Amino acid sequence: MNYKITGTGSCIPDITKKNTEFLNNSFFDNDGNKIQSSSPDIIEKFQSITGIEERKYVSGEVKSSDLAAIAAQKAIKDSNINQETLDYIIVAHNFGDISCNSSQIDTLPSLSSKVKTILKIKNPKCVAYDIICGCPGWVEGVIQAKSFIKSGMANKCLVIGSDTLSRVTDDNDRDSMIYADGSGAIILESNDSDDSGILSHNSATYT
Repeated sequence: MNYKITGTGSCIPDITKKNTEFLNNSFFDNDGNKIQSSSPDIIEKFQSITGIEERKYVSGEVKSSDLAAIAAQKAIKDSNINQETLDYIIVAHNFGDISCNSSQIDTLPSLSSKVKTILKIKNPKCVAYDIICGCPGWVEGVIQAKSFIKSGMANKCLVIGSDTLSRVTDDNDRDSMIYADGSGAIILESNDSDDSGILSHNSATYT
């Protein structure tokens, strides 16, 4: 049995933060010592290495599960499926839902369960679960969805990656300029009409 991405969706927030908005930040190294280079020099070097000039942040009332649900709705519409026929909803994230100006990380109920609720999916056989796997989380979600389909346990899976990293960044950490907010989603379906699919993959954890 083969598999195919039949729909995609994304949700990119509206608030833009440019590199120039970090000019007044004081940056410190991992030992807590102030980095001697000036902020403009640090930002210029950061941009030359990464190519990043700006990033998108969520507004105060938006959470990661909200982004995930919007991306999911777009992917479902793009695939033209009945959402009640989904077998799995897999959401990959790093920090769960975090309210604005809060240090509380909310991972229960799972973000996938919140997405299922927002989408108003009634089918109890549509199983929702989260993956907390760092940067490759969404890729691992696709690998798991593929495995469900290959084993005959599923025909249609919704895989979402979503985070609001702006809620957990440290303004004194130069790496915080890398992070942003957003969500992307796909529908992965069984497909026997051609040879499309994931050609290979290799999972590893270096701890």
